[in-house]
Amino acid sequence: MNDLSKILNKIIEELDSKKAISPVVLNTQGVSSFSDYFIVASMDSERGVKALSEHINVLLKKELKINTKTDGLSSPSWVIIDTGDIMIHLFHKDAREYYQLESLWNNAEKK
Repeated sequence: MNDLSKILNKIIEELDSKKAISPVVLNTQGVSSFSDYFIVASMDSERGVKALSEHINVLLKKELKINTKTDGLSSPSWVIIDTGDIMIHLFHKDAREYYQLESLWNNAEKK
């Protein structure tokens, strides 16, 4: 298992432990020019999205020593955490249903 797979697994474990709704990993290698993997998950409140994004950022920065860029915290119905290789999309469940991001990347392999 390579380092990227370990990071993906750790993120999914954390999403599961924080009760994220339906986390999914999309392998966008060969489909996207700006990221190798998308992780999409949701929460049932904006407060939950913001708290989850803060928790994942702490995990990435402090434990895994990965620099991130985050967008969307001012209106947390959709927060994006970008590590370069992995883009993590955290949605309010209604926003996830509305935008249907997974359907835009239907050529990507789901993990």
